[in-house]
Amino acid sequence: MTKTQWWIVGGVGALVIAIVTILVIKGKKTNMNTKDNDSDNGTDKNVDKNKNYIIGDSQSPIIDRNSKKASLINKTGSEQSLWKGGMGLGWLKSAVENYKVSTDVNTIIINIGTNGKFNVKNDIKGLVSAIKDKFPNAKLLAVKGSWGWGGNANVTTNDVNKYYDIFKKYGVKVLGNAIGKTTNPHKNLPIYAKIGQEIDKNIT
Repeated sequence: MTKTQWWIVGGVGALVIAIVTILVIKGKKTNMNTKDNDSDNGTDKNVDKNKNYIIGDSQSPIIDRNSKKASLINKTGSEQSLWKGGMGLGWLKSAVENYKVSTDVNTIIINIGTNGKFNVKNDIKGLVSAIKDKFPNAKLLAVKGSWGWGGNANVTTNDVNKYYDIFKKYGVKVLGNAIGKTTNPHKNLPIYAKIGQEIDKNIT
């Protein structure tokens, strides 16, 4: 074999080795990305299917009462429980930011907006981001609040829908049943039973 032929053979061999190396590295990256995506979608093996928490305001305990699968972190409203009467989105965002990272939580049900009059200027993006940081494997659901009473007497269905459309934008599934227009959302209204059923259907 001539010197030129040896150079050609050597060059082809080096090219083959380079291509194989690139394919191996690419395969590893693909596997890593698949693992990351599985974790984001709540497929982590450490997730406890019984940990489905309702967070938000004073309507949360009534939602809890009507769901078989979801519950409050604690029956007493506080920052540590991530729900409290009379509180709005800003308070909830701060409470979530101060909460421990919990990779084993399966679902977070967000019940917020009523006390802030469904103000689209609320930092909804910040709240959702904080929830994802603290509950990285959880599916996120949202329950539309109530209006037609107190400071929300003049709030319209359109106002409410615009507010929760922002949650949708950031990856939260907004349930179809709203607590809705009422003179008193703190009674165990029939709509809460429907909300509870819808929550249970969406918890997997």
